[in-house]
Amino acid sequence: MLVNQQCFCGSGKRFLACCQPFIAQSAQPNTAEQLMRSRFSAYAIGNSQYIYDTYANSSQAAQSVSEIEQWGKACIWLALEIHETHGNTSDNDTSAEQFVEFSAYYISDNTLCELRENSRFILEPARVEDHNQLLQWRYIDGEISQHCELSTVKRKDLCPCNYYPTAWSAKKGKKFKQCCGQ
Repeated sequence: MLVNQQCFCGSGKRFLACCQPFIAQSAQPNTAEQLMRSRFSAYAIGNSQYIYDTYANSSQAAQSVSEIEQWGKACIWLALEIHETHGNTSDNDTSAEQFVEFSAYYISDNTLCELRENSRFILEPARVEDHNQLLQWRYIDGEISQHCELSTVKRKDLCPCNYYPTAWSAKKGKKFKQCCGQ
């Protein structure tokens, strides 16, 4: 099914050539933005373990795979919009930090929502005990600047994915009940 699927992150690339290698852990994101995009795609396909694994070591204790899974399943993830990326981009520095400001659009309980966040990412070893391991980007935390309900979605309405150029849905022009609401 996902062989020809457009990537959920809105990059315009195919999923298998974009976020899937990161989620499958056969490749590592080179930038915080790539990690952000792959985390959104993981939410879209329901891979809670990847989302948990890409939290910074210091943030993992406050998370659980089951809570991530509950949040992810409660939503239909429509589109990701990257607004800005900035910060230190050194590849070999554990003090490297990048910020990715984004909006994630999703539907929960037939309500279209926008979550706008400025997320902070750091470079760290994948395991604290292995200091010789290559550094990898990890999500540490984020500041939510907006989390709002945009509209109520009715089954016969045009699917909201039609309004987002980065939406991954291939069923453009369909009603919600025939598209993302299935």
